[in-house]
Amino acid sequence: MAKSAKSTSRASSAETTRIKKLRAELVKTIPRFPNDRASLLHMQQKHLPELLVDYINWRSRYVGQRPRKITVEPGASSDPCWSAHASAITAFLDEVQRGDDLTPHLSIEPHTKGYTPASRAPGAMPVDRWSDKDFVLNVMGYHHFHLGTKVQKRGHVDRTDDLIFAEVNRDTFNVIAIFSHDVFDPNSAERIRLWSVHDQVAYRGLPAGSVVVPALIATSGHTVQVVRYAQQCAKIIRDFEPKLDDLVYMASLYPPQQPMSKKPKFSWGFQHLDLLVHEAVAPNNLVLTRGWN
Repeated sequence: MAKSAKSTSRASSAETTRIKKLRAELVKTIPRFPNDRASLLHMQQKHLPELLVDYINWRSRYVGQRPRKITVEPGASSDPCWSAHASAITAFLDEVQRGDDLTPHLSIEPHTKGYTPASRAPGAMPVDRWSDKDFVLNVMGYHHFHLGTKVQKRGHVDRTDDLIFAEVNRDTFNVIAIFSHDVFDPNSAERIRLWSVHDQVAYRGLPAGSVVVPALIATSGHTVQVVRYAQQCAKIIRDFEPKLDDLVYMASLYPPQQPMSKKPKFSWGFQHLDLLVHEAVAPNNLVLTRGWN
């Protein structure tokens, strides 16, 4: 452990003040469990690319706030549950279309369970490896949403047994189906039905004999999409960092109607999954790469 800490210390000492600040903000932002000194030290010793994987994995469990075009799979709208929850569904989909914050409808688990050292421990059992990840989201690409209409004091809507499952991209929201909470039991009839619906949606229109890999998952349980995007962000930060001190170059990135301030103060940050450079004086955000939802 001492050797690892010393190695990480040398790596962080070579980082600029801006990157050190980003690392500290990521550590502070990601909810750790257990939330103790040991887990804090564990995260502080991580190199930036590792920390970015943890952040992006956690943050991808939420949904970026923006208007989306809605589509509904025929099997979802023909389900008797659709009629039973018609008013709640209409109200929820209106929020989606307007671009409201959908966080109150999402699971509350990521609020406190963003990362645990147990998930990356040598020889970790599946229950630990997946404890800070959403299995259905990582393997099938579906978020799930509660259909409650009343927001509670803690900021979430009423928890409902029936849930909308949807594939959420940056500009689209495709409702897949409605399932009960039994879907989270891997041996339940609802989970079997979910796999069946997923296969119908994922494989439709493919020629017979096609070879399809529905999800690429790293041994850590992270999606390859998360890992590659984290690597991309790390590379952008490394390559772009020196340019933040070139004020002539940075000024060239601004539109004429919104010029850079005379004495800018730049910092790294994220807006949901979008990597950006923030100028505190103006203020202004320069988005360098965009996430997928």
